[in-house]
Amino acid sequence: MARDNDAKAAAGFSAVAAIAAALALAKKVQAAPGGELVIPKEFWDLIIAIAASAGTIDNSIQQVITKLSTLGINVQGWPPNVRHTRSFTIVCAVAVQAYQASPMTIPSGMSVVIKASPLNAVGSLIYVATTAAESTNPNSSWPLVPNESVGYALQNAEEVYVSSNIAGSIAIFSAEQEP
Repeated sequence: MARDNDAKAAAGFSAVAAIAAALALAKKVQAAPGGELVIPKEFWDLIIAIAASAGTIDNSIQQVITKLSTLGINVQGWPPNVRHTRSFTIVCAVAVQAYQASPMTIPSGMSVVIKASPLNAVGSLIYVATTAAESTNPNSSWPLVPNESVGYALQNAEEVYVSSNIAGSIAIFSAEQEP
């Protein structure tokens, strides 16, 4: 199927080039004294060159496709599925105190998701940041209301600190894991 599309594309480009060349050379076409149409030799040379290059274009496109298929590129645009996940919770036992997340490696192309527990008290906020000081400062952290989540593409969950404005609030961390 891909080869058919490549061949059609090459033929289309060749046809467009031939039409453009024909239009450009049409100005040179003159009628012979007997009313016959005379087509210049340059025009025929161009048509022959285009026809000869069509096979080369098809071959070159096929070579590029073959080389690309050996690179192992993930054409999905996202990481492959994994079979494992890992989750843990942090209980913010004391209000406005920073708690560092546990070490958890995050596979390349994936994210750690941090969620404020849906069971947290009404009005509670979990503050998320990358330093202890920022996590206790509402002006420099990301606040989460109960049942809200945020994802970060980090290398390790331990790069995150959380705190809460209400003691006993829970932050849930989750990430996909490679076996």
